[in-house]
Amino acid sequence: MVVQEHNSEDSSYGGIESQIPVGDLMSRNVVSLDATCNVFEVAREMMAKGTGSVIISRESKPIGIITERDIVGKVVKQDLTPSSVPATEIMSSPIIMVEASTNVIEASRLMVKSNIRRLAVNKGEDIVGIITDRDILTISPGLNTILENLIEMNRETGIPEESYLERGICQRCGSYVDELTSVNGLALCEDCKEEEGYYD
Repeated sequence: MVVQEHNSEDSSYGGIESQIPVGDLMSRNVVSLDATCNVFEVAREMMAKGTGSVIISRESKPIGIITERDIVGKVVKQDLTPSSVPATEIMSSPIIMVEASTNVIEASRLMVKSNIRRLAVNKGEDIVGIITDRDILTISPGLNTILENLIEMNRETGIPEESYLERGICQRCGSYVDELTSVNGLALCEDCKEEEGYYD
C-alpha cells in the first residue's frame, strides 16, 4: 500500500517557493531492493550508491522504505546483527509519497505531519525520486513555521548533521549564496552568520 498526498493551494503561504514542485528538487537516485534482503545488504547498498534511503519492493511493487535513521535506531542501537535482521522488520510501511507536481509547502507540511525527513516522489505508479527536508531547507527559507519543525526533527534524531547547507537564500539578508550555515534554526550567509555570533 502506498499513501499519496495531492497538492492543494493554501493562501497562508505565499512567495515563489509555493510554486516550486518537488519534482524540481528531488534526487533521482532511487535505490530499490527486494523484500528478501537483510539490513546488512541494505546498508551496503546505501554506501555503494551514496543514498540515505532504500525502497523495499516485493514483486516489483514498493512496500516500504528504510532510512539511515531506521538502521541506527532499530538495529545498531539495539546491538543487533544487521545480517540477521530482515529488511521488512525495520522498514516503514506504507510508503508516504507525493506526486512530482506537489509544491514544496505541501511536501513540508506532510513531512511534519508524518514526522519524517524524506518523501518518495511518484509519477503514476512509479517512484521517480526522493525529496528530503534538507532539499527544501536550501530553497525555501521563508517557510518559517514548517521549516523550524523540520530542523527540530533533525535535532531529535540523535544522528550528527553537518551545519552547512548548499546554495540558497539567506533568511536574514535575502541574498542568494553558494553556501549557507544553519544557525539557531536559520539558514544564514557568511556575513549574517558572524552577526548572529556563530564562529567555527
